[in-house]
Amino acid sequence: MKKNSLFNSLRFKSWSYFVLFALSILLLLQFFQLIFIEPFYKRTLRNEIRKLNSAITDIYFTEDEEVDINGQINSLIAEKNACILIYNRDNGKSVGYDALGEGDCAIYHESVVNHDIIDQLDESEQDSLFLEGQLVELSNRDVMVYGTKYTNEEQNYLIFANFPLQATNYLTETMQSQFLILSLMVLGLSLLISLLFSRIISEPIVSITNEARKLTYGDFDLHFESSDINEVDQLAQTIDLAASEIEKVEDLRKELMSNVTHDIKTPLTMIKAYAEMIKDISGDNKEKRNEHLDVIINETDSLSKLVNDMLDLSRLQADAVSMKIEPFDLSTEISKSAQRFQSLADKEGVTIELDCDPELIAMGDHSRINEVLYNFISNALKHYGDDHKIIISGKFVDKSTIRVEITDHGTGIEEENLPYIWDRYFKIDRQYRRSQAGTGLGLAINKAILEDHKSNYGVISAPGKGSTFYFELKAYEVN
Repeated sequence: MKKNSLFNSLRFKSWSYFVLFALSILLLLQFFQLIFIEPFYKRTLRNEIRKLNSAITDIYFTEDEEVDINGQINSLIAEKNACILIYNRDNGKSVGYDALGEGDCAIYHESVVNHDIIDQLDESEQDSLFLEGQLVELSNRDVMVYGTKYTNEEQNYLIFANFPLQATNYLTETMQSQFLILSLMVLGLSLLISLLFSRIISEPIVSITNEARKLTYGDFDLHFESSDINEVDQLAQTIDLAASEIEKVEDLRKELMSNVTHDIKTPLTMIKAYAEMIKDISGDNKEKRNEHLDVIINETDSLSKLVNDMLDLSRLQADAVSMKIEPFDLSTEISKSAQRFQSLADKEGVTIELDCDPELIAMGDHSRINEVLYNFISNALKHYGDDHKIIISGKFVDKSTIRVEITDHGTGIEEENLPYIWDRYFKIDRQYRRSQAGTGLGLAINKAILEDHKSNYGVISAPGKGSTFYFELKAYEVN
């Protein structure tokens, strides 16, 4: 088990992950800035110079006489920081507009055009031309030149636009300075937000952990405060539900220990008492001695059955018992089980009625189903009603299902107690009394056996109307 450490805490981990995420974003932005700033800058200038060239063409060759052509062009190139040359290919005349000043215009200087650039576009088979680099004589300044061919009123023109290229290292340094300031601001903000975020996430979980520690001391009274996070609230509800179930199991364990102790202690006490009576009183009296020995034998049998039932139930619940599923005559097994209780029924004045379809061939482990029938009939004989009657029926529900019902007309069971009657040693009146005819584990054993058979089972009961225990088995289908 790992030692508790600040670095392993949820608060530190959520805070550190958030900060690492912020740093990753900043480093990613820095990387893209360094790698893509120059191509992005030039691509942007290319788009802008195309737009400028197109706008100059529209203004210069407009047919609207009211338009101040020179004024609009000068205003536009001043805004864009550019120079323009409009060259007539037919007569060699040119018109230039310059907003760059000395040494930045590559297409013309002091009314002298750059014929090298003009010739490149004029001789090109393409309708446009892009040039970049140190195109200005006696200058190391980089410029971008874009030229297009244009025809107007049968006159052929070359339209050039010239942008100066800012040094990318200068742009990079400027952006780096800004990025550094921005990074510090973002990092500081991310630290603050991450601290707040980690606190919001960790505090409810720390509170749940502290509350859940009560379970280790046997305190099941847990109280969780509601949070603004659904998953945290669901975790609290799950732990609260688990605590309730653990408390039920703990109560059942204590109750089971008490009941088992009582069931073991009582026969042992009686065995000891009657053994002492044989030793001290009835040793020479054969009749009394045999009577006392019969009590000892009966109590030993009772104790042996209790131990066997407990072992049987434990093995069933642990899936340590393999079921031998095969076809068997269920109607015969029902008849045999009823016959086993006939002498006890006659002694109690109870009538056992059978109502079974013939040839109920079912699929199952017949020895285990026989045990189920024994436990249900034994239970019914403890709770028969004023009519002193028990009804056992076996019928086909359909071609593939057989249903067996064991009915008594006794006191019945309250509806709220029905889900718990299958628990071992469950008692409705909560006052335990040692059973004289069983171990209190019969219904729990039946539940385990029937669930292993994937059987539909249950009980229908109402106070004052008796109870009907039922189970269903698959019918054997002959091909």
